[in-house]
Amino acid sequence: SVPNCPFRVPNSLSPAAEAADSRPPVDPSMGACNTKMPAISPALLVVVKELFNAMDEDKDGKVMLPEAEKFWAGGKLGKFGKMSARAMFNEVDDDANKSISYKEWVDFWTNVKNSPEHSYSDEDIIEEVQAMLKGEAWRDWDDGKSTTKGNGKE
Repeated sequence: SVPNCPFRVPNSLSPAAEAADSRPPVDPSMGACNTKMPAISPALLVVVKELFNAMDEDKDGKVMLPEAEKFWAGGKLGKFGKMSARAMFNEVDDDANKSISYKEWVDFWTNVKNSPEHSYSDEDIIEEVQAMLKGEAWRDWDDGKSTTKGNGKE
């Protein structure tokens, strides 16, 4: 178990203790309890995981660019969905391999939450992510990264 981590590390407790632990199960190697920045809250993790899972069509633990394009095109954006998918990839896909791992995803949201450029509350981020789940466009977060080109780094 990771000290002071708001998440339960799967298989780190006895089965009885794990059943009694109300913290959501998250592997700290996925970025949720990194030591560089405070972890995101369990409530925020729930909605960002929901968005990740909605895009991960084949459930392989990665969001590929075509999966994201299909997700965004299926919402209110129609043919403009590709623009949202590409904007998201420019901001989130740190290694520019056209694939977003769950670790990259959680690290991105941890960076947004702890951004020195903007003080986002959990409620602010949750509201925006829920709007995206309903088909709204990706937004350009004030997180020191760009939605317009390259691997998202300005």
